[in-house]
Amino acid sequence: MIRPATLFALAVLTAATWHSVAIAEDAPKPSVEALVEATASEDATVRREAIAKLVELQPGADVTIPLFTKLLEDSDPAVRLRVMNAIADAGPAAVPGLIEALKNDKAAFWACLILRELGPQAADAAPALAGLVENGQGEIRREALLALASMPKAAESYLPLITKSLADEQLEIAAIYTLGCIGKLPQEAADRLQANARGEGLLSLVSLWALARSNPADQELNKQAIQRLAAGLNSKYPLVRAMASQGLVSLKAPPALLKEALKDDLSMADVPVVRNALNVLASMGPDAIELLTEALKHPSVQYDAILIIGDMGPKGAPATSAVAKLIDSDNLRVANEAVVTLGKIGPAAKSAVPQLTKALEKGQGSIAHNAALALGRIGPDAKAAQPNLIQAMQDAEDPGLRMLCAWALVHIDAGSQATQKAVAPIVDEAAKSDNPVLKKAADELLAKMKGAGN
Repeated sequence: MIRPATLFALAVLTAATWHSVAIAEDAPKPSVEALVEATASEDATVRREAIAKLVELQPGADVTIPLFTKLLEDSDPAVRLRVMNAIADAGPAAVPGLIEALKNDKAAFWACLILRELGPQAADAAPALAGLVENGQGEIRREALLALASMPKAAESYLPLITKSLADEQLEIAAIYTLGCIGKLPQEAADRLQANARGEGLLSLVSLWALARSNPADQELNKQAIQRLAAGLNSKYPLVRAMASQGLVSLKAPPALLKEALKDDLSMADVPVVRNALNVLASMGPDAIELLTEALKHPSVQYDAILIIGDMGPKGAPATSAVAKLIDSDNLRVANEAVVTLGKIGPAAKSAVPQLTKALEKGQGSIAHNAALALGRIGPDAKAAQPNLIQAMQDAEDPGLRMLCAWALVHIDAGSQATQKAVAPIVDEAAKSDNPVLKKAADELLAKMKGAGN
């Protein structure tokens, strides 16, 4: 995904990449000095390992904030990412330290990014963020606005300040986005956004989105916004496409309206356009099945569409036939994910048993493993695959595949004599294994077979 560090796109595209900071005031501090020194090593690997150790030690804000500021200027992107992840696990406990970091000109930019990711959990930082919007420097003002957008309830107290920011050309789009997230528009702001919406380009699109977000009961306005945003998905500008995608998701538009708006985008050959449309479909759940099935016809986005269907679990059942066809794809990644998805659908994917049986027989590595797993998840309706599972189990050199076939057979028909006779030596082998996963699976299968025999 493109993550340009500019205006609204930063809010839309980078929020998920930044994490929060763990800052413990009273943590033990052994070896801290040596680790801090190691973070200055010319060897990027040494720097990364030093950061990882510092995370474990949690030396306190007096060490963390200056170090955090320094290392985020590192030339190695992996080091910068490690630092962001290093500040990640404390959640609300990180907020006091981040508020302190907002007072440091070099740290404030990064602190805003992390606070934005924390969102409502960081509401205590709202006054400090508002202070930066009013008195900060350069792009930090914009980042402070976007951080406020992530905590709309707390940001509502600063509506006059946010509205005032509309007059600043460098802040206007970020301010509009923030107002849209809050969902309340002072009259002065509403008038300005209505004027903007009559124009063209990103400013117009964001303004129309914010108006719709703030007036959910205005069906005509929301319909207009959805149509404009859907058209924005095939803009030649990545920034507009990204905004259009996220805007459609956030409006929670009626599925029928979204289907109508997106159907043309899914027929396009432009991969970024189709992927943005898929991002919107993912937010619709089962209502998107019809269009997702259509997307499966496009090789460039098949994998993306299958992932979305798989996330629906049993509700993805209407796409079973289309997904099963992709087991024969020349793209092994697509073929494997098709098998996985049928397993997630479970018993409702029973019509795919023949294709899954073929994948079990001819598949290599993970495809065979996932085919056995899928057949077991389908359960009794996969009974036709029993002979194939027994044969695969007996032929397999891989103990993991043998155990998966045994697991599938037990879940298809635990009580049959054929199953129990075939599975018994495999379960016995696993029970004696040094592998705790195999031993645990063996215990569960034995219990299931005993229960079925009673």
